[in-house]
Amino acid sequence: MKKGRFSDSTQTAVVNLESDHSVATCRAWLEVKDVMCKDVVVIGPDETAISAAKMMSENNVSCIVVMDNGSVEGILTERDLLKKMGGDGKFNNKITAAEVMSRSVESVSPDLSILNASEIMETKNIRRLPILAERQLVGIVTQTDLTQALTSYGMWKDVAEIMSRDAAVVQTKTVVAEAAEIMASRNISCIVVLEGNNVCGVVTETDILKKVIVPRKNPARTKIDEIMSFPVMVVSPSSGVFSAHKTMEKLHIRRLIVMENDLLCGILSQTDVFRAMKNKLQKEEEKNIRLLNQSKSNIYTLDLNGMVTYVNSAFMKLLEISDRAELNDQPFLSERFWLNPAERARCLKKLKKGNVEIEDLRLKTSKGRDIYVSIFSTFTKNIHGQINGTQGILYDITDRKRAELSVTKAYHDAREANCELKQAQSQLIQNEKLASIGQLAAGVAHEMNTPVGFVASNFETLENYVMKIRDMLVKYEELTQQIRTLGKAELRNKATEIDQFRDDTKMDFIVKDICELFDDSREGLERVTNIVQNLRDFSRVDQPGSRDEYDINKGIEATLVVVRNEIKYNTDVKTELSELPLIFCHPNQLNQVFLNILLNATQAIKSQERDDRGTITIRTYATETGVVCEISDDGPGIPPDKISKIFDPFFTTKPVGKGTGLGLSVSYDIIANKHNGQLLVESTLGEGTKFIIKLPTSREQPANGQEMIMERENK
Repeated sequence: MKKGRFSDSTQTAVVNLESDHSVATCRAWLEVKDVMCKDVVVIGPDETAISAAKMMSENNVSCIVVMDNGSVEGILTERDLLKKMGGDGKFNNKITAAEVMSRSVESVSPDLSILNASEIMETKNIRRLPILAERQLVGIVTQTDLTQALTSYGMWKDVAEIMSRDAAVVQTKTVVAEAAEIMASRNISCIVVLEGNNVCGVVTETDILKKVIVPRKNPARTKIDEIMSFPVMVVSPSSGVFSAHKTMEKLHIRRLIVMENDLLCGILSQTDVFRAMKNKLQKEEEKNIRLLNQSKSNIYTLDLNGMVTYVNSAFMKLLEISDRAELNDQPFLSERFWLNPAERARCLKKLKKGNVEIEDLRLKTSKGRDIYVSIFSTFTKNIHGQINGTQGILYDITDRKRAELSVTKAYHDAREANCELKQAQSQLIQNEKLASIGQLAAGVAHEMNTPVGFVASNFETLENYVMKIRDMLVKYEELTQQIRTLGKAELRNKATEIDQFRDDTKMDFIVKDICELFDDSREGLERVTNIVQNLRDFSRVDQPGSRDEYDINKGIEATLVVVRNEIKYNTDVKTELSELPLIFCHPNQLNQVFLNILLNATQAIKSQERDDRGTITIRTYATETGVVCEISDDGPGIPPDKISKIFDPFFTTKPVGKGTGLGLSVSYDIIANKHNGQLLVESTLGEGTKFIIKLPTSREQPANGQEMIMERENK
């Protein structure tokens, strides 16, 4: 016999709590190892019952574990001894613990939650559970231990809701034997002692053990009032269970008498508190399980080894699993759910890090259907803050992923189409330039005709002058030859003849006029060269990367040279060009914009029936972030219902055959998309139109093709 911690191997079976329905909890439950008593009183099966009773009394315990060769054979309780007590209250010295003990023993693991341990006690109607670890006895947990632990989770009922109302009562003169028989027959642990109608004490199994069995008193001759415990602790039916239990705990008692108006209402025992608390928490836990199973989120829990401990219905539905047994106690997302096993290894490695989010995993269901998921995972911890597993959610992103793949494909298709569009756009721009140049060809030819005409006339005059100068030079040559042979009189006559020829041919005028002819011809050739240069600029297609520093004032002046013949007959041009910083741009493209807007303005003025000349005003100025060019006219203006469409491709207000409908669309693309600028329009019907071109001075590159399309659509 000894009191201590046993380490011998035992053969007692551990209660199997597994079922086909896994239990997941949202609480960090205490485990029985956290509340168990590690100092267990043990005896061998051959010890006498009376020796066991003395040991229980001396150690102030309500049970002794009976072991044989390291195996738990049974438990000997106060009730077991009470049932074997004879009428005279004496035990035969030969009665052994093996003859008295309860042999049906339920043992549990130290890792079992206190709620599950409480369920076992309730189901088996027992108050003690030996704790086995690797078949070794490591402690014992009692109903008292579990009640104290369970009440820490909260209990807010009234005593009246859980007390035992059918309390057994006896009068003070009742003998112990009679009381013991009542307790044994009704399987209760205490009797209330009355004197008349007044409660004066309570008798428990412990009282009988310590005050009758151990001292070997005769229960048939011992009155109840000799062994009862008094005074008793009384509570009202309206008292809170939690505070009532705290009173029991403080006074180290296991029951309270419930009275109201001096009348006995019942008994509140530790068993009542235990049962009520267990039932309350069990209902809460069942509710939590129900909510988890009804949740549309795909929830799972794992143990420290990565084995599945719980999956809810949504999780099973996602993987198209009908039986939880296919997932419970199995490795998390086994290889059969992966298209790429190597990806599973990387996923599990990340999950071991704790709080992680893993996106865009490609899985397959049990039926082979491809799905995409993201995992959010976090560690779970016990009541002591120690990691005891993992919990997480699988987010089904199949629809989103497929949409993304569709968008990606659409993007690639759009990018290819955009490349084709750029090529077509480049061709359209070139065509528009050629169309503009074709429209200007006659005017440009007329503009070139004037300088070319007077250059040709000057050339004819110059040719006649050269002939006369040649004749003059011939006479000078003859004079030079005759000087050697002729006399003075003859030389004088020859000189007179030459002077007369000089006067007749107006040689002095010719020499002077030749210089003027050269100046006029030089000016005409410069004008022709300028016109040809501007035409060549407008007909050239810009190449990628050909952005240069540029003064838009010069671009406007060059454009006015090209369109001068179109404008000069019915329109005056006023320029208010301020000093501007250089901008980084495609110069030829901006010239194309100026050309398109100026042509539109002069054509709008021409379309009016007016006696006076129209006016186009060009104004430039600088801002903090760029430069601005305003081109306004006093033409007819644009109708309000059409002003929102003027930048649309192929839209034109001109008669059929008079315009391509591309000029302003191309201009918008050049300013907004290729130069990160703005092309705005303001117009009042009957008063005129103003186009405002805003260009940044920064060297920021324009947006890519896809962004340009989106920007154009938004505008």
